[in-house]
Amino acid sequence: MKRREKNLTINNETKLFAILGYPIKHSFSPLMQNAWFKKENLNCAYMSFETEPKKLKKTIEAVKVLGFCGINITIPHKTSIMKFLDHTDKASKFIGSVNTIVIKNGRLCGYNTDHLGFSADLISKNVKIKEKTVFIFGAGGAARAVIYSAKSGGAKKIYLANRTYKTAAKLAKEFKIEAIRADDIPEKIAKSDLIINASACGMKKTDTLPFKINILKEDAVIYDLIYNKPTPFMKAAKEHKIKFYTGEGMLINQGACGFKIWTGIYPDVKSAIKLLNKFMR
Repeated sequence: MKRREKNLTINNETKLFAILGYPIKHSFSPLMQNAWFKKENLNCAYMSFETEPKKLKKTIEAVKVLGFCGINITIPHKTSIMKFLDHTDKASKFIGSVNTIVIKNGRLCGYNTDHLGFSADLISKNVKIKEKTVFIFGAGGAARAVIYSAKSGGAKKIYLANRTYKTAAKLAKEFKIEAIRADDIPEKIAKSDLIINASACGMKKTDTLPFKINILKEDAVIYDLIYNKPTPFMKAAKEHKIKFYTGEGMLINQGACGFKIWTGIYPDVKSAIKLLNKFMR
């Protein structure tokens, strides 16, 4: 990856990167990735393109023709993008989604860095997962990445709950973990060391906590992937003084893992956290 002078503007040698999603205007990625390119003195630029599902194929063809070096993929394209790729890594195949793509010699190679970002954030916060009992809420794409991370990290037991039990049971069978019915949540969550919200619970003001906080172990940790709202998980954890983390670290670390795939450099995560805090104000 060719370096440049920090004050140099975009030129004929600038390497292009982008994120595709729908909607995309809310994305923090362009600000974060461009800040890292600048900090590392790399002649690169990162943009965002709002891409409707029906236009995904044409957009992929366009970025190839225009010589883009890499792209990020976000909702709702993480799964549908896979049929356009020439290669995917082991994690992407298992999780069933891709969020980072390298484009080289007309070939598209897909990776999933969501699970890496989650694992990296746990390590940075000294949250142990090996030989621990993990309880996960949600059965969507984010939950798949978290389950993969927990299994890869050596979790002793993984429980999965979802508003629709059938959906949880299907995913649990695929990953060989245990799906939990609503009535059985209290018993299982009381034994859990790490409780993870990978669901949409907290996105609506009317959402409520799916368990009673006082049944948790004193040293339990709650991790909520939602980072831009005061969710029921956050409110309850603060009220009962339970150790709590949001998903901003996962967001930043998954982006950092993608940056490393593209450039060979793992960027400054702390600077991105400060940038995100300003972005969210």
